[in-house]
Amino acid sequence: MDKIIYIRGTYSKEVQKIELDVTENLDVNDFKRVCKRLAGVLGYSPESIREAFDNKPDVARIKKILKDGKNQ
Repeated sequence: MDKIIYIRGTYSKEVQKIELDVTENLDVNDFKRVCKRLAGVLGYSPESIREAFDNKPDVARIKKILKDGKNQ
């Protein structure tokens, strides 16, 4: 069994240490899932987690950039 450990650098009323036991053969997709869950436990908003971990491009933002570029 392997471990993923998060230790908060400064004291606060929040969780100070999180320790996760993971299988030794954890693949990158499972690792990503564990990291997303860890971010949620640490209090990051679902939206910021989605923005940080999703590999899908923001199509609406790209279209706006392209549209604005054509109008200049």
